Amino acid sequence: KIHAGNKVSRHIVSNSLVARPVNRKEIKSNPKAQEALDIEWNKLVKKTAWLYDTVSEWHDISQKAKKSGNKVHVGKVFEICVEKGSELPITSKLRKFKGRTVFQGNNVRDENADVALFAELGSAPATMEAGKAVDAYGSQPGYTVEQNDGVQAYTQALMKGTDTWVELPPDRWPKAWVGKYKRPVVKLRIALYGHPDSGGLWEIHCETQLLAVGFIMPDPEGWPSVFYHHELRLLMVVYVDDFKMSGPKESMKKGWDLVASRIDMDTPGVVSRY
Repeated sequence: KIHAGNKVSRHIVSNSLVARPVNRKEIKSNPKAQEALDIEWNKLVKKTAWLYDTVSEWHDISQKAKKSGNKVHVGKVFEICVEKGSELPITSKLRKFKGRTVFQGNNVRDENADVALFAELGSAPATMEAGKAVDAYGSQPGYTVEQNDGVQAYTQALMKGTDTWVELPPDRWPKAWVGKYKRPVVKLRIALYGHPDSGGLWEIHCETQLLAVGFIMPDPEGWPSVFYHHELRLLMVVYVDDFKMSGPKESMKKGWDLVASRIDMDTPGVVSRY
């Protein structure tokens, strides 16, 4: 209730456009939810997100690091599942389960079991104004606006800096580990979602690849993650894994092909939800 003078205004507050968390009980009872987790996990395994052949006991890794004076980090990998578009009808194509395998970035330790310190690679996502600028640029006669997604964007960047080891969920252990290891860890190869440095590593990787195919950054500080291609007259904005680009219709395919030559991309389409 909100009181305004002698009047009482009643407001009903509800959440919308929120991905609904799916708990473990529901995951076990819903094949589609489990399938979403399996799809994500198998993609990361195929991408060699972590190196199975480096499996060791964490105790051994930490002891070697102490003796050599090297710094190492250890953290857990876990799975989450959400239902996107849960407020929509069951028949809607936009309502679906989404699995994600993530790094527990709020509980990372070093070889001495102390809280790990990171380089704190700051990321600077594009602004709302930048996205609107791309829309405006594409509204000219003969121009168009399209968007595309980077496939598992963060995981396209390699981990750098301190060696990071991860504990995998017990239900995902290879059979050969069961009964052989107490606290097995494997080396993390890519910038997994959840790691404190992943956003910065992906941003550096993305910028490097786009600059390599002819895009420039007109104003990196004022307009971060905004790119322009002089020859093709294309203006593009990148918000994490969402790419939105506008320019002459005849240049769009060439532009997307350039991006896809360096970054694993989905199929471009007309601009919709961004």
